[in-house]
Amino acid sequence: MHRIGVVGPDRSVDRILKVAEEFNHGIEFIPFAYEDENEIQSILQQNRGKVKGWLFSGPVPYIIAEEFLEADDTVAYCQTMGGGFYQCCLQMAFAHNVILQRISVDIVESEVDIEKLLHATGIPWRDFYIKYYNRQYNPEEIIQFHLQLWRAGKIDGVITALRSVMNALQKEGVPVYHFTLTEREIYQSIKIIIEKVKSSYFKNTQVGLVIIEVGSYGEIIEKAKSPYDLQLLELRLKEILLPLCKSLDGYLLDKGTGVYEIFSSRGVVEREIAMLQDTIERLILAVNIDVPITAGIGFGETVFAAEINAHRALRNTRGHKEAPIVIVQDDGKMVEVERHDKVLSYDFYSNDTDLLKKLNQVSVGIKTYRKIENIIQRMGWGSFSTSQLASQMSVTERNVRRIITSLCDAGLVEHAGEESAVTRGRPSKLYQLATSRS
Repeated sequence: MHRIGVVGPDRSVDRILKVAEEFNHGIEFIPFAYEDENEIQSILQQNRGKVKGWLFSGPVPYIIAEEFLEADDTVAYCQTMGGGFYQCCLQMAFAHNVILQRISVDIVESEVDIEKLLHATGIPWRDFYIKYYNRQYNPEEIIQFHLQLWRAGKIDGVITALRSVMNALQKEGVPVYHFTLTEREIYQSIKIIIEKVKSSYFKNTQVGLVIIEVGSYGEIIEKAKSPYDLQLLELRLKEILLPLCKSLDGYLLDKGTGVYEIFSSRGVVEREIAMLQDTIERLILAVNIDVPITAGIGFGETVFAAEINAHRALRNTRGHKEAPIVIVQDDGKMVEVERHDKVLSYDFYSNDTDLLKKLNQVSVGIKTYRKIENIIQRMGWGSFSTSQLASQMSVTERNVRRIITSLCDAGLVEHAGEESAVTRGRPSKLYQLATSRS
């Protein structure tokens, strides 16, 4: 049973639950209604373990919740296409037996174009005032925006997206209506969160294989004073690995010559990356010899697919001191987990035949090119020098200079000038990815 928490004002939550009755196949919707938006933080923190995903009743509760959501939370929010605004207009007309031609509205910035919706009604509005805001909004400021207009006799009613604003204005006797959603808008949002939750479930239940390799194991054997010392070291390594194995809820296989495998699920492995990093550090201290200790992680729908990806990941850790952990995901994407929580993700394949042809002509691999692309994007570089790129790739500048020269020859990288501020020597050349590969 997939449990989805529905967060919003009580009336909005009730309407969502009503529509959700159509989705009764392995899905349970749990209501978390609030009277004030400030309650959202405690709702998330106290109930995170009870649900597999969160559906927010609109953009307001969602932007408030963003600050308190965790990276692996599965979320969606009900998005309006304007139908809810028209419902508010009809409710106002019904309640007052006349169209209120002077209104003020507040709404999240960029969510909907209120002016466009107002004009689309065909109603000859005399005056309307709009208050847009973002996640750093001040409820009191919005309340005063509407209240001052009301007291000045400039408006006949208010439409608000905030329950706290609605409650405050009602106490002042202001005709106020809360943004609502049409059943169709709610229905589409429910479909989205269900698909996200199911996708997350299947992703988390994929097979995850962690292969840990103590490199240059022959050198360790040579330096062992006796078979007893070697056996003692191997027992010590397993002693370090077993807590990790327990946290991964997996089982440990000793493949010999310093290679260990732990089978688990993808969701558990992803949650325990930090512990894997700590385990590698402890293994390095236990070996007490300058040999590389790395881990390759593979995810897949089957054990075989996970094994293929894990071995591919392990091969890519060799000779890369700054990234002792490499992950190959089920879709082929490669992720380097470096020290200090730095993560580098890139594809190592391409269906772009023109790109592959150009790279082949200058003997540069697609993985190297994708890695450079990702670094440039992650660092936000408009242009870069070979020394900057070498630092991020953890290779020599000479090697990077050779690669960049080749990519320039292929038309994939181009000169972008020279560094303007240098203290001594010749200024470094700057490069940028070619704007067009044609």
